[in-house]
Amino acid sequence: MAHLKSQILRVLSAFFAIEASSSQISNLKFVILWSPRRAERLSACIFEYYCKRMETKLIKDIQTEKGDKVFQVRLLKQEGVGLLTTHNEDNYLILDSLDYWYDLIQTTYPSKKKCTCKNEWFTVQYIYTRRAETEDIRSVVVVITCTACGKSSQVLSIDVDYSPTTHLVEAPIVFCGKPKIKYKFSELTCYWQSEDLKDFLQFMFNKLPVKVYCWFFKLPEKKRYFELVSYENAVEIITVNHRYLDFYFSLEELDVEKYLNKNVNADEGVYLKLDIWRKNEFIRLSSPSHILGYGLLYYVNFCNQYLDKEVVKDKSPDFNKLTAMMIEWMKSRYTSKRGKNSFDGIQAYEELIEAKAKRG
Repeated sequence: MAHLKSQILRVLSAFFAIEASSSQISNLKFVILWSPRRAERLSACIFEYYCKRMETKLIKDIQTEKGDKVFQVRLLKQEGVGLLTTHNEDNYLILDSLDYWYDLIQTTYPSKKKCTCKNEWFTVQYIYTRRAETEDIRSVVVVITCTACGKSSQVLSIDVDYSPTTHLVEAPIVFCGKPKIKYKFSELTCYWQSEDLKDFLQFMFNKLPVKVYCWFFKLPEKKRYFELVSYENAVEIITVNHRYLDFYFSLEELDVEKYLNKNVNADEGVYLKLDIWRKNEFIRLSSPSHILGYGLLYYVNFCNQYLDKEVVKDKSPDFNKLTAMMIEWMKSRYTSKRGKNSFDGIQAYEELIEAKAKRG
């Protein structure tokens, strides 16, 4: 109880800039009434604090269906992805990261984790955190323990922002028969200003034989939509409503319902199934990520091949031609001085270099 009181006193100090003492806790009602705006913020903070206290944890020791409990571990920590390998050289991916894993290893394959004692074999444990008053998983922490010296360390922390999440507990690892498959996957990175974005959209609409769909967040309704759009619609979305989520470019008109995730709250509008561009013949343009101090970064994703149960299959010649035409145009319009698969607007690139130089 004393710990809880000290937590509340720290919250009071943060919001009211007072030197809170234990005697002031009894006067909490007066303090809250003193400032309605701060009281609202304080209430939200305390509510969040209590929600976190109400979250429950589940600890699970990881083993395969064959009973293997000791693994070599390969991690891509920033992306929250990992591979576990048994003594029999069976491979398992951490959680449900199969497609994502293959994307990431197209450019780099992670090395084996080693303990400070030089051992490379570990037992693995997941610590799940459930959201307050639900069975949904909010986060998963991966802890490994060296089989030689017994040293434990937290090596991965994964936030979960979707529902349902039952499979993450029921199937904590997923068998991966061929963890080193290579296929034709492309991720282009683009620092663009607004005119660069408009030029790209204008080219896609006017020079390529595509249908353009946009998944966007519409104001003031505050709902998500997935619709076929014209160039005029697209310009309106990116200038009036910057909350667009993705553009998709397809050679064919789509049956929109086929790509919707029906397991989410319809009151918030439509959600798409994950990564619909992987197996389908789509080019995806992401919404911009604001890279603090550097500008707006866009991603263009497409695959000229795809994986079907670990078998590499080709997409159509027409789609290959489409992506090749897009790449050729991007080479003529943008600069790739930043490196392979980068297509930056000239001014955006110059501002990026200048910002990096100032930061040393």
